[in-house]
This record gives sequence, C-alpha cells and structure tokens, in this order.
Amino acid sequence: MIRYDLTDEVATVTFDRPEKRNALTLDGLAEFREALDRGAEEARVVVLRGAGDAFCAGDDIASVAGLGEEVAPATLATRLYDALFGPEQVEVPVIAAVDGPAYGGGFEIVAAADLAVATADAAFALPEATIGAYPPYAVARVGEACGRKRLLELALTGEPIDAETAREWGLCNRVVEGSGLDDAVDDLTQAVCSVPGPSVALVKRYVRAATEDADERARLVEGFSAVADEPECLAAAERFLSGGE
Repeated sequence: MIRYDLTDEVATVTFDRPEKRNALTLDGLAEFREALDRGAEEARVVVLRGAGDAFCAGDDIASVAGLGEEVAPATLATRLYDALFGPEQVEVPVIAAVDGPAYGGGFEIVAAADLAVATADAAFALPEATIGAYPPYAVARVGEACGRKRLLELALTGEPIDAETAREWGLCNRVVEGSGLDDAVDDLTQAVCSVPGPSVALVKRYVRAATEDADERARLVEGFSAVADEPECLAAAERFLSGGE
C-alpha cells in the first residue's frame, strides 16, 4: 500500500490505498518505515503524499482490532513507533503534502514531518481515544507545537480542525489552494536541496536531540498493552467497527 518514487534528489512516498482513504494496515506501517529509510539513503528530501481524496485516515481499525489473538499488542505498538516516529528519526528532511483528511496516525505522521504544506481542504483529527486507543506520537510531541490545552482538546474530543487552524497552531507551515500544492511543495524541496546536506543533517540531528527519550518505545508498548484488554476500550472499538450501533 506504499508507493515509492525517486526523481533526482527527491523521494516521494505515497500512501496508496485510496479505497480505504489510505488507512494503514500492520504491514503498511512496516512498509512506510522501510520507504522512509530507503528515501534517507537515496534522496536529499522525502515528500509524503496520499493517493485519492485523503492524505491518510490513520490505522485500518478493522485490520488491527483484536490483534491480541494473533499478534501481541507489543508488536502493533512497535510497528506504530517505527512508523509514527520515523519522519523525525531519518537524517533527511521529510515534507508532508496534505490534501484531504489526515486523521489519527495520518495526523501524527504530518506532525512528525519536518515541514508540512496543506490544502484548504485538508482536515486534522486525533480520534484514537474515542475508539479505545490513544495517539502515541501526538501525546509525546504535538504539545510542543500547539500547546498542552490544544493537544488535550484534540486528543480527548477527537474533533477535527481545518487546515488554517492547523497552521495557526503550528502543525503545518503553509496552507494553499488545492491547485497550488505541488508548486508549494516544489518550492520547499528546492530550497532544502540547495542547502549543503551535512548542514541539513546536523540541524535535524540537534532538533531531534532536544526531544529524544530512550524510554519512549517502552512506554508506547506499555500503553498499548494496557488498553488492549480493557473492556471499555474494546467496546469502543467494536462500536466503531459496527458503525456506532
């Protein structure tokens, strides 16, 4: 479900499952991280896009719900960590080009990207808690950008915000009309590619160092394991999968 393209110095990683609004399966999470790592080796900039009318709707709940019988919650948590924290961990800049919804893990991937351009039609939400989970990257990082109370509003209500609000809250750099997305992303990639690579890598390394925490992965695994067996959380996921009945 991940498409990888390399043109000159730019790697484009596309969430390519438009029939499911690019929702990520367990395998898709691993494919995404593999594509990020490949882009870091082959390109100077990685651009993230979504196929169809969405950027990424987050996890495919139908495919990951009830994984405890087949896949340990720790496995899911590890895949999520590697994918959601991936954009900040790779050495090259990552730019998110957002058109349409970026929900759940999709929102967190945008937040983890170094730069983000959104169309006026983009929308952002963190609905994980409403279906018995939680947004692991967001609770670790998004408060730095938008503030604690705004993060809590996003994470505790699941209500979406529009692109202009996301820009005002520091969650994306620019908002453009849909027809201007490619030009705006091209402008950023060209500007970044004009900067010496070692300087770019050093900037990313020191920005990341300010927030690095060796215990983050362990806490994420612990958190997902904790909610995996909670009856109230399981019931919330089941309601979501049954259409809210």
